[in-house]
Amino acid sequence: MSRTITNFQKFYRTNKEKCSFSVSDSIEEALSIFFSALKNHDIHVDFEYRGMQMAYGIPIEFSQIVLNILTNAREVFDTNNIKDRKLKIQISRKEKFIVVEFTDNAGDIAPGQISKLFEPYSTTSHNGTGIGLYITKMMIENMDGSVHVENTGEGARFRLSVPKVTSKNNESVVSL
Repeated sequence: MSRTITNFQKFYRTNKEKCSFSVSDSIEEALSIFFSALKNHDIHVDFEYRGMQMAYGIPIEFSQIVLNILTNAREVFDTNNIKDRKLKIQISRKEKFIVVEFTDNAGDIAPGQISKLFEPYSTTSHNGTGIGLYITKMMIENMDGSVHVENTGEGARFRLSVPKVTSKNNESVVSL
């Protein structure tokens, strides 16, 4: 319980300055906060810690983005009554970006909705507000990154791209 409280305290720090951070650590932080929800909803996460994949942005906001994607996946699994719930998280390095893909098997997003998914008040959920993915888009773009979504035939794949640390933006590493 004390670890959960400590994680929440770290998560809600107000430091909004860009700095170098470990993408894997930020994902682990969000997963640790969301662990009980994943367990209670029988969602199996396949995430292999990939070491110090260093990005430049706002680590707390990146963790909030991950938490939002996890929350949305949980809701879609429930809405679509998926039995064998799987979420795969993969990290890769591109020339200028660290790319994180979240792929679920919760069913595809309707073609008419996928193009509007990041617009304010656009939601695929009966109880949703349509704010979460819009805020996700604003936060990742504020870090000079991007977010994309596509259907896989079994579910959705969200792709986050966040700038890699370079000699121009290299600062001290933030540890969550």
